[in-house]
Amino acid sequence: MVELNQLLLEFEANLEWEAVTEEWKERRDDWVSDVSAASDEKQLAQLLVELESNFQPDAVQSQWKKLRKSWIKECQIASTLEEFSSLLLELESNTTWEVVTEEWQEYRENWVQQMYEFIE
Repeated sequence: MVELNQLLLEFEANLEWEAVTEEWKERRDDWVSDVSAASDEKQLAQLLVELESNFQPDAVQSQWKKLRKSWIKECQIASTLEEFSSLLLELESNTTWEVVTEEWQEYRENWVQQMYEFIE
């Protein structure tokens, strides 16, 4: 579980400030603590939805608007590591390159491989 928490934190840490709302900047430190302390997939999925809810509209691909409602529903019922991993990967893959750090672009392949270890 701890590894998955860390992967979520790594994704969030590689978002540029312009990707998120002003409210997120105030909430972020507590959110990081909450993710670190999360002990099950349901908690992580709730925190993932909270992160996504604080994305600026241009932080995600245009098709995300169509996917978002069903993605949130899936997050609300996620109960396995596989489900959570798939949901996090889906959000990451719909996040635009413009709002992630240059380091993320280099590190992403390794991160995705680690995520797939939970799915396979």
